Formats: sequence, structure tokens, C-alpha cells
Amino acid sequence: MVMWKAADDRRTLASDRAAAASAASVIIEKMLGYNYKSFDQHTREVSALLTGGFKKEFVQAATQVVKPLAVQNQAVIQAKVSEVSVMSTPGLADVKVLLFVDQSTTSAKLASPQIDQNRVILTMSQTDGRWLVSKVEAF
Repeated sequence: MVMWKAADDRRTLASDRAAAASAASVIIEKMLGYNYKSFDQHTREVSALLTGGFKKEFVQAATQVVKPLAVQNQAVIQAKVSEVSVMSTPGLADVKVLLFVDQSTTSAKLASPQIDQNRVILTMSQTDGRWLVSKVEAF
């Protein structure tokens, strides 16, 4: 019985890790990709995928810092995850996920699209049965 429970726990953990990684991939593409024409909608949609103190931080930074620059430069950014890997599961309801994200930026200031390659660590927290971002670390 104990072995069955341990095997079941491992399957649940593997399932949770896969679900968190999948959600992280979708969320980071939405978070890092936007169009200056629909920035307010972007902020609303992304904030619904965040939790905890990070949600407030994101909305504040998006509204006060990113939006004015995006509008001024007429920026359109597309984000695409190229690699994703679960790093750790620090808590029962948290999973740290490493993502490699390519961003293609077009703007009034650029003669041609600019490609940036980013590495981001998301802490995914299970909240009401959903995996939401509770922390973002860029490096």
C-alpha cells in the first residue's frame, strides 16, 4: 500500500510539473508579446494569469512604464518560447520553470525587426486549480 501511494504521488507530481510548464509557456508568450494598439486589453488578459503580489507589480509596471514607451514607439512584440524545463518544485503548490523566449520587435524606431533572446524563470503557483505566475525572474 505504501509503495502504491508513493507511485501515485510521483505521478501526481509529474502531472503537476507538466501542467505548470505548459501554463508557463502560454503565459510568458502572452506576457512578453503585445501590440501598442491593444495594450490595455493585453494588460487585463495577462493580469488574469497572475497571482499574489506579482499581479499588482505587473499591472503597475505595464501601465506606468511599458505602455507609454510602447505607444510612443508604436511597438509590436511577438514572443515565442523555444525551450521550457521544470527546475524545481519548492513547495507543494509551486513549480519553478525555466523558459527560453525569443522576442521579435517591430517599431517606428527600428528599420527592421529586432530579435531578442531571453531566459526567464517563472514561479508557477497553483491557485483554485489553475497554474498562475507568482514571480518572474529574468537573467
